[in-house]
Parts: sequence; C-alpha cells; structure tokens
Amino acid sequence: MSSSKPLVARAPADLTAPVERRFLPIAATASRVALALGLLGSAALGAGVYGLWLARDAVPAGAALLLGGLVAIVAAPLVGKRGVVPVRVGELGVMLGDPPEARRAHWCDIDALRVVGDDLQLQTPDGPVGLPLARHAHAITRILAEASLRIPTRVDVAPKAHERLPALSEADGELVPAARLQLAGRKCMASGKSITFESDARLCANCAAIYHVSQTPAECLRCQRPTGAAPAASATLSAGRRA
Repeated sequence: MSSSKPLVARAPADLTAPVERRFLPIAATASRVALALGLLGSAALGAGVYGLWLARDAVPAGAALLLGGLVAIVAAPLVGKRGVVPVRVGELGVMLGDPPEARRAHWCDIDALRVVGDDLQLQTPDGPVGLPLARHAHAITRILAEASLRIPTRVDVAPKAHERLPALSEADGELVPAARLQLAGRKCMASGKSITFESDARLCANCAAIYHVSQTPAECLRCQRPTGAAPAASATLSAGRRA
C-alpha cells in the first residue's frame, strides 16, 4: 500500500484499485529442520538404492534406508510449511494467509495492537491474532506504521518494542492487488442493515468500516474521520516507529 494513493468512500466494484504488501515469514527453526530432513532423506534414499540394487553384496539395512529416506523427503516440505503464513498489509487492513482461506481484519475491526512477549497481538472481535516478531518483523513494522496513521488511539506499543523491529522501507513486501472483500452479509456499522449486494456497500477510506450506501455518514463512526478521507497527508508512515 502506498500512502500517496488515497482511498475514497466507494463501491466495491472499484476495489480492484487498492494494493497491499505481501510479506513472507523470515526463515526460522522449522525451515532449518525441513532442510536437514531433506538432506538426510536424500542421503538415506541414495544409500538404500545402492544397498539394494547396486552393491555387489546386498546390504541388510538397504530396505530400511530406502524407506526412511522416502519418509524424510515427503515429511520435509510439510515441516517447512508448518506455521508459515504470509501476511498482507494495506488500505483494507491486515490479512493472514492467502485467498481464499485467508483471515482478514479490517482496520476498523482492530480494537488494540500491543506487543505481548515475542508477539504483536491484534485484538479483534473474533479474538486475538498473534504475529511473532522474529518471523514477521517487516510486516509488523508496516502494520504499526499504518495503524499509527489510521487508528492511532488503539496502538499501545512501547519504544523498546519498536527497537526490536527493522526500519520501515518501501522496498519491503511484494506489492500485489488487494484481495477482494466479501461484503455480502456484513452489516452496516451505522444502521445494522445487512449488505445484500456488494454494490450497496461503501467503505471508510481510513479504516475500511462498512456502511450501506443509504446510511453512509459523513464521519466514520469507528475512527471519527471523514469517510471519504484517507489518512492525514501531513503524517508519514514513519509514525509507526514512534513511541
């Protein structure tokens, strides 16, 4: 997401325009274990093939090595992917995972952001969402920067926590089209009226709160900013690095 391209309250038909940044987790222990399993599996598989079919005299452990190698090679990618969830950050909020099975928290749905232990915790109506600082450092820096502009009163992160994160950089994260929102069935924040058709929905440009087209207030009830105004132009994304 680029703060130089403000959103306005608009129909979902226009939501192909927003972009978001996709961050992959930093390699951690699971990835190293997966690599080790793959290497050991390949070695065992090779030894098993040699022992069963290439050696002059059959090696008794050849079958076990062959089977063990196959199991290790199959298990390696499963271990490596465990807990690996890409994170997207943009105008519409924070999304964990990739479509269609992703979990999205609109900025308006985030009640608080704080560092708890080694995780950034996002408090949402559906429960807390935790992101480990070690694996998602660049994504967390972007989340805090965006949140500091859009929902500053809900950011509760101490200076020492910011010191554990990298500096914000426009080079971090892959710019991708924002995943389309599923708005049908959501309720208007002003009236409680269900959104039957996506064309009936309007989004707050600042926090992505959802309103029915006939009930869209001039000022967002969630973030108390004009529904058609993007984050203040005088602020910069470096705000995410401040206490």
